[in-house]
Amino acid sequence: MGLGDAKLMTAFGCFFGWQSIPVILFLSSIYALIFVSGPLLKKKSTLRTKIPFGPHLVFGALTYFIFGEKLINLIVQ
Repeated sequence: MGLGDAKLMTAFGCFFGWQSIPVILFLSSIYALIFVSGPLLKKKSTLRTKIPFGPHLVFGALTYFIFGEKLINLIVQ
């Protein structure tokens, strides 16, 4: 994560509240893992290949925006 990603997470924290940050970060990591696993398995990229994390953060935030209450209820129960 770079400073742009940290600023983006700060904006999401201000918009959704600080409780959303771990959920968005977890969802974004899962999306990035899914996105990167294909090229890694096909040997088109290596573990040292840099990928932008910002689009995955945005997709995680959109998922939280749409399904946030259901996700929190699923985690708490």
